[in-house]
Amino acid sequence: MRPDNPLRPGLVLSWPARNPTKADPMKRRLILSAIVFLAGWAAALAQLHFWALKTESRPSENPTPADIAVVLGNSVNRKGAPNPCLRSRVEAGAALYRQGLAGGLLMSGGTDGDGSNEAEAMRDMAVSMGVPADKIRIEPRSESTYENIAFSAPLLHDAEQIIIVSDAFHLARAEWLAKRHWPGKTVRLHASGSCGDSTPNYLRKLSREILAWLKTATLHR
Repeated sequence: MRPDNPLRPGLVLSWPARNPTKADPMKRRLILSAIVFLAGWAAALAQLHFWALKTESRPSENPTPADIAVVLGNSVNRKGAPNPCLRSRVEAGAALYRQGLAGGLLMSGGTDGDGSNEAEAMRDMAVSMGVPADKIRIEPRSESTYENIAFSAPLLHDAEQIIIVSDAFHLARAEWLAKRHWPGKTVRLHASGSCGDSTPNYLRKLSREILAWLKTATLHR
């Protein structure tokens, strides 16, 4: 005997029809917002990149020697190996000293998660590159660009002409902070060389720098 059909012949089931006019405007607004955000983010990346290229390519703003070059820190190690980006910054600072363009160096950077201290590691690198230890000052506590600049201020009491050394894309924010925390000082910029970043990694760095700019502009006006 066949089981009864649960649906009676002639019975038609129906559901309320979806009204596209209610959902579509919201969907369009979300899509438009996403497009505007992505376009703005891409424009910010491009602006930061071109500013970095301009900084790398422009000649020295002032050929006269500075009293000191402040080298901003970076992680000592990356993926278990010495960080080439940190070494690149130290090499740039050491070159300024050897060329007579900086009377000394100030290494600024705190302690990483693995216990390595950035300022101490940079000092040791610079000494190995021929910079006398007595020409190197260290600021070993900072954990951000803001702290690099703020914590270095007391160590710059006898310096008037200062060069900041860092990656090109990082220098604009460092200069912005220096003008607020080093009143009366003349600040110049010097970009370190390339440290072999892949394109994806470089774009990640630019993205982090944009976020850091937003934080800096909000907290340290």
